[in-house]
Amino acid sequence: MPDATRAAIVRALGDLWANGCPVPAPEHQERLADVGVRRWRSVARRHRGRRPSTDQRIQDLVRGLVAAFELDRALVGPLVRDYECVARAIAGVMTSAE
Repeated sequence: MPDATRAAIVRALGDLWANGCPVPAPEHQERLADVGVRRWRSVARRHRGRRPSTDQRIQDLVRGLVAAFELDRALVGPLVRDYECVARAIAGVMTSAE
């Protein structure tokens, strides 16, 4: 991944944190960026033979982020909305970089 893309994702996550989103804490932003990019780029492997829409890709990204950062996915509850904000920020950067 180009450093500019990764830096743009980290900046977007920093903006979310500054605006009150609890998921992209500064100590997690680098890893969120890495996990998010890897998940975004590998979507075709999980959706063989289909071309998922942007919303489907974002939901796939949410599932990947939750799996990577939460010990028990069942306990995420309303926090999943914050993961969706993170996923949309990552998707926005990745879409503009493609």
